[in-house]
Amino acid sequence: MSDADPAAYARPGVTERTLQHIANAGGTPNHFLTHPDKDHPGLRWWSRTLNGLTKQGHSHDELARQILAVQFHGYHSQSWRPIPYTLHSQSFAFYLVRRAMSRDAVIVLGRIAATWKIAVPELASYPNVVTPKQIRSVQISRGNFSPENFERIEQALKS
Repeated sequence: MSDADPAAYARPGVTERTLQHIANAGGTPNHFLTHPDKDHPGLRWWSRTLNGLTKQGHSHDELARQILAVQFHGYHSQSWRPIPYTLHSQSFAFYLVRRAMSRDAVIVLGRIAATWKIAVPELASYPNVVTPKQIRSVQISRGNFSPENFERIEQALKS
């Protein structure tokens, strides 16, 4: 979160575009990666996060369609703390993760991997979970994953 975020999210059309994307029953590509607003903090965050994959030749358009990001809590914050109850949106998030597991998707668990494993206990023994070397870093790059795990991510993008 940065001081510029509130103004960026208050721009005309941003809320409507976000709601349109999340309400689409068939799913949509990550609109931060496909929208032409190059100054939006969402694009900056995703570009930084996926830079290791774009360096390998993957385009934003390709990544927007192939990566599903499921947030534990879908809100912006400067510092994260768990809340003492489960939101309805979280139940849907847990469903999405289980559905991804049912199709053998590679799942990247980052900052709050332990919390995810409490909410979705099956993740603890799921063979396609990969975690970064630096748990506080969300960057998907060769330097932040073991060679084997980065290769698993790349192979999943090719499937």
